Amino acid sequence: MNIIDTPWNTSDKLAKLSSLGITTIIRYYNFSNSRTLPEKRLELAEAQHICANGMKLAVVFQQLQNKVSCFSFQKGVAAGKRAFSYARDDIGQPEGSAIYFAVDFDASHEEIEANIIPYFKGIKEGFDTVSGDEPQYKIGVYGSGLVSNSLTEKGLVEFIWLSMSRGFRGTKQAFAAGVYNLCQQAPAVSQFGLSFDYDVVNPEVSDFGSFTIEDDESQALGAGKNESRYRVIARSGLRLREGPGTGFDIIGGMSRGQIVYVKEIKEGWASIDLEGDGHLDGFASAAFLEQT
Repeated sequence: MNIIDTPWNTSDKLAKLSSLGITTIIRYYNFSNSRTLPEKRLELAEAQHICANGMKLAVVFQQLQNKVSCFSFQKGVAAGKRAFSYARDDIGQPEGSAIYFAVDFDASHEEIEANIIPYFKGIKEGFDTVSGDEPQYKIGVYGSGLVSNSLTEKGLVEFIWLSMSRGFRGTKQAFAAGVYNLCQQAPAVSQFGLSFDYDVVNPEVSDFGSFTIEDDESQALGAGKNESRYRVIARSGLRLREGPGTGFDIIGGMSRGQIVYVKEIKEGWASIDLEGDGHLDGFASAAFLEQT
């Protein structure tokens, strides 16, 4: 198995994941992270780092979506707008790839008809609204066999990702019949401080909507000859200050695992270029940076 999904930032684990033979990492889009999952949403720096390490990405949108009250037409419109805009404007996800949407509970026939189908109709409406009726992303579903089959019959999804819960309605049957693109595998795994699930791709249907993005990191490194690439290793992230010292104002922050570019380290303070474009963005303590 060479595909995993995880709600955690993988930037500082990519070498180890590569050693396991991982070729695709599935990460999340959402409206906002929670206290329990503060790294759930994929950020551009991590996406670039994954692709710079020769791996592909796939994405799933989930903000709860674990009970029937999370689903309605209007909630689908909001999710569709957010997912499409974030994919296009923040990540640069390429045209023709997929965004999966989670249905993370064992929905009944009645719940599918009353809530899930309207939600996915709303997603399509959201895509059309943001794109001017020219959506460039395909829609997938993560969930049970019954949910995925019902949505496929309505022409609302192009990709199916079966959840690991084989007790969910129709999931065993869908897997046995080969009616899926991806299938999540139990049990969940924890290795080198990262929790993740393995996934398998249907051998008869190789495409599951994965993608890569432009390797801006490598381009930036080539342009910034006097800069070095560093990773943030502070567990709770690292403050970006206006000048080299704690007496200067905090002007931003960097998350754990984020890749940045350092122009110079002097008296324990690193001058930071966040984008690798040669411009100074601020200063941070060099003690919490690791050269890559």
